[in-house]
Amino acid sequence: MSRFVDEYPPSGFRGFPCISSPRWSTSIVAVDSGAEQANQRWEHPLHRFTLPEAVRDHATFEAVRDHWLVMRGPAHTWPFRDPLDFASRALPAANVAPTVTSTDQTLGTGDGATRKFQLVKTYTRGSHSYTRRIHLPVAGTVVVSVGGADPASLSPALAWTVSRPGGVVEFDAPVPAGLTVAAGFLFDTEVRFEADDVFDGLVRSWQVSGYADLTLIEVRPC
Repeated sequence: MSRFVDEYPPSGFRGFPCISSPRWSTSIVAVDSGAEQANQRWEHPLHRFTLPEAVRDHATFEAVRDHWLVMRGPAHTWPFRDPLDFASRALPAANVAPTVTSTDQTLGTGDGATRKFQLVKTYTRGSHSYTRRIHLPVAGTVVVSVGGADPASLSPALAWTVSRPGGVVEFDAPVPAGLTVAAGFLFDTEVRFEADDVFDGLVRSWQVSGYADLTLIEVRPC
């Protein structure tokens, strides 16, 4: 049985305020000379989302309780939109969706045999880059190009689908050799509640101060 449940959290705590922190796992070893060596354990970071005062009214409290029970606490994972990073191109402002285009992100180049291409987002700083696999594209937002053109306009035309979860664009025939496959999209991040005692703390905070914080942990797709 899949751990992932494709059900968004209550709208009351989606968005701001939110602290979005991509975290690596790195061990630093210092030698006697003072020099350091770094060992990066993970190929990709995992995000931690902190939502201060996420629950501020009784309606949101009820909705979060229902979501908590349905997800069995941290047992199941579910989609969450990172308000600082959820599109194939830069956001115009936090929690504001840009207009994506079919050439935003390069997925690969056709070789006359390959039909499947993974959605990715590449982050660049100078001559260095980091490429992130996109696992949860938002349905209806994905636009694809082949050789800079609509796949349906090619001869012969190419039809395609995209998986969620998975984020794999699959064409009905191999992409011709030399043609670049690109895409634009909005996407979600797969998360879970932090721990089994999260709701205990939420209830205590709600009863004392009238609001409660939430922490969500990104889960790496299997």
